[in-house]
Amino acid sequence: MGSGLEWVAAAYAGRPQITMPYGLGDTTDLTNTLAVLKLAGLRAVVESHDTIRLADGRRARFPSLTQRPRGEETDVDLLLLAPRTVTATQIALAEQTATVLLVDVDRRRVWIDGRQTLGTKERWKDAAPIYVTFAVARMLAVNGATFGRLVAAGLTPAQVDDALARLGKRVHRTDIGWESRHVGGLVDFAIACYPGPGGVRTRWTSDLPLIEQAERLIEAGCRISGRTISDRPGYPAISKREMPYRLVAFTEQEVDMGALGFEPDTIGFAGTELIRPADPTVFLTAAAAGYTDRTDDIITANTLLRADYRNANDTASLEEVRNRLQFLADTGYDLRHNLPD
Repeated sequence: MGSGLEWVAAAYAGRPQITMPYGLGDTTDLTNTLAVLKLAGLRAVVESHDTIRLADGRRARFPSLTQRPRGEETDVDLLLLAPRTVTATQIALAEQTATVLLVDVDRRRVWIDGRQTLGTKERWKDAAPIYVTFAVARMLAVNGATFGRLVAAGLTPAQVDDALARLGKRVHRTDIGWESRHVGGLVDFAIACYPGPGGVRTRWTSDLPLIEQAERLIEAGCRISGRTISDRPGYPAISKREMPYRLVAFTEQEVDMGALGFEPDTIGFAGTELIRPADPTVFLTAAAAGYTDRTDDIITANTLLRADYRNANDTASLEEVRNRLQFLADTGYDLRHNLPD
């Protein structure tokens, strides 16, 4: 207690019986919430200790720790939610419940009447051009490609144009197509700078060996990534080390994990990691690389790089994949440009 405020401590010394539980007297600061509502065209004023009134006359009540005095109950039209961190569950509630007014102060977003009225919608779409840019980088990293080949892989001409423009001086056009300006330069860029696939990740466990788990997931249409691809036929990049503790798989569609013999992993230290990515190009570049059972090598390297619990074997595997890609990029350049006709 600061100097001059000893009387406060003295007043509390007797543990008075009429004090409220801790927190009940706290105030709620709606300053930023009202500012964001104004940006959304929803001017509001504070009407009571737990209610605001919108310009259209509707009242919105926010959860308060203080109980309303008897006889002061008023009808409200909306429930105001303005948490410090807006969760996906709260967004889903706001989109499914017309009486919820949700304000995301940090990102300047507002939901009312079951729809979003302010802010970026479906934020993963903002990343779509970036995802396409990294997909083009992955396809150019080792062997380069013509504009037509990039389009044939499943991209639109506009997407390819935009991606090449975003890559800027990292790429250049040659007589035989587009490729990395510096040999192997796109390899490290695509591995290290890829922002990750986004989307949803779930973890599962099974009594089956990891190899058999992988087989079942591949049969269900998944792409295997990370160090577990070392046991896939025809993949020499990663040495035969002790199997990893976790298998990573990417899927484009819903997978009935229970039917495949999996249960939710509540421990978090073992099992299978299933990713439903926001990045749709993960499967496009796998197909472009000729893989039907695994992600392309650069996504595999990025999976190793981003592993939650990367051990020495994972780190060594990452270096092997990177070194192999650099070797192939160097060899491919020599074959394309230095051999006689």
